[in-house]
Amino acid sequence: MQQEKKFDKNQTIAFLLIAILIGVFMYMNSPSEEELETQKKELVEQGAKKVEEEKSKIASQTVFQPSTPAIEETIDVKNDKLAMKFGTKGGQISEIKVLNYTAFDTVKGSNNTPLYLVKDGSNDFNLSFKTKQGTVLNTADLVFSPTIKKSNDETVVTMTAQVQEGLIQFIYTIGKTYGINLDVQSKGLSALTSDKQVALNWKMDGYSSEKGKDQEMYWSHTYYQFKNSKDVEYSLFGADEWEEEEAVSWVANKQQFFASVLSFDEGFKKVKGGSVNAEKGTEFSKHYFFSSTMDLKNSELNYQFTFDFVPLDYKMLKDYNDKGYQNLIDFGWGIFGWLNKYFFLNIFKWLASVGIQYGWVIFLMTIVVKLVLSPIMYKQYRQSALMKVLRPELNEINEKYKDSKDAMKKQQATMEIYRGAGVNPLAGCLPALLQVPIFYALFRFFPNLIDLRGVPFLFAEDLTAYDDLIRIPEWIPFLNGHLSIFAVLYIVAMMIYFKVSGSMDNFQMPQQEGMPNMQFMKYMMYVMPVFFFVFLNNYASGLSWYYLVSNAINIGIVMYIKRFMINDAKIQSILAFNKAKPKKEGKFSSKMQDMMRKAQEMQEEQNQNKKRKK
Repeated sequence: MQQEKKFDKNQTIAFLLIAILIGVFMYMNSPSEEELETQKKELVEQGAKKVEEEKSKIASQTVFQPSTPAIEETIDVKNDKLAMKFGTKGGQISEIKVLNYTAFDTVKGSNNTPLYLVKDGSNDFNLSFKTKQGTVLNTADLVFSPTIKKSNDETVVTMTAQVQEGLIQFIYTIGKTYGINLDVQSKGLSALTSDKQVALNWKMDGYSSEKGKDQEMYWSHTYYQFKNSKDVEYSLFGADEWEEEEAVSWVANKQQFFASVLSFDEGFKKVKGGSVNAEKGTEFSKHYFFSSTMDLKNSELNYQFTFDFVPLDYKMLKDYNDKGYQNLIDFGWGIFGWLNKYFFLNIFKWLASVGIQYGWVIFLMTIVVKLVLSPIMYKQYRQSALMKVLRPELNEINEKYKDSKDAMKKQQATMEIYRGAGVNPLAGCLPALLQVPIFYALFRFFPNLIDLRGVPFLFAEDLTAYDDLIRIPEWIPFLNGHLSIFAVLYIVAMMIYFKVSGSMDNFQMPQQEGMPNMQFMKYMMYVMPVFFFVFLNNYASGLSWYYLVSNAINIGIVMYIKRFMINDAKIQSILAFNKAKPKKEGKFSSKMQDMMRKAQEMQEEQNQNKKRKK
């Protein structure tokens, strides 16, 4: 039986309370008259701005009329280096495909898709100026009419937009190289504008083409060179932005292994440029921007630019032109860059000429480097072995001078032992310091060597990116969802080397005044492999492979030295010989002894004064 619905007083009260609350909330949050006025002004300004933009666009499309019907189309041109398309909208380059190179496909997980530097409107080159009526005209808004002329060695694409009784032309000349010459010319422009300058703006979206996206973004920046200079200016670490008054001869939108360069021999003036990191997950790595102010010549456009879309191959770029494009490859500054350009690169090219896999070229290169460094390594191990034998004597001194008041005496006694044994406690540091430039240079070498790009070897698909055969959950921090086998094996080899070489034994030495805390250094030796692994897990696998081979060779060298070159008996004989040898005290040693003697005398005098006061 259906129950009769009755009036629910509580429900009615609840609805009334909710209505009152909503009314109060709306009243409290309603804008004031001042806020309403401000919002009205903003809407008016936005509307006016849009209207102005539309007027400017309409002006560009009506004042400039193409000589043929305004139909947007593309012109295809190809040489041995590039496949290009030129669009009639804006009369500019609409597509650049670099031949003989491929890009990494994230979805397929393979490095076999066409490599584009420009595509789907990612390139925007624009010249703009004001008309006598005050409207802004942008060449990027115009529809040009094209003509194409081919000869044996060159293709000339001419884009023409008529302006009243004159015209603007973009004339592209394509030869056999990675370069595209662009002549910008006009006739009758003085009838349209009174400006003495035009604004040049170049915007470009950098397509991501590498497996290691974080690395690609790290190495991608804007680079530029001042006129009459061979030095390249750039800023690493994230986005960059710069502004220069001095003339700039070229600007490059650099990615990890490719660059799009715009050059102007006369020099761009009053320039601004930079790049912004693209959002992760998009098809881009960077968004680039560049602007300059160009002087009109006799009230006309008359400029000769060059676009170069080049792979960053050091040897090729060095011979490509005299503009210094090879400096776009960031092999490092100072001695680090010198090592990479004139030592590692030449060794790599020489070994690669044999025709073996690049992974084995790295293996052989490691052997060559280790042979060069073997004398340094021998001295380092010899010094470590001598210090190990002296440890009992140093322990005795520590026991004898436990009191902090005897610190100077302990230091003097310790130095006397070192002097008598002919051992320099800091000598072991020098060989290690000599290896630091090589160690750091390689961090720059492998991620920037285009020869290794997309080359597989053992566990790695690409020697310039990480190997990710072992997948792990994405939520694990710092590891990006994978474990690099090369990085894991390198850390294992590093720990074995520490054990075999006795590196950890050095941190058992008694603590000396003024010397680093050995216990802390010992902990650092354990923590260091963890930091190295986190870094190398996402870095170029070619570097991890080099370090793995390097440590394996180090282990072999140390075992050979211990077995055949330096044993305990030989160390004892070296120490005995050094102790028996007459000592020649050098000037530095003599000064140190005098300073320590004076410091000890001052300490004793202070102690005596304290006793008298008591």
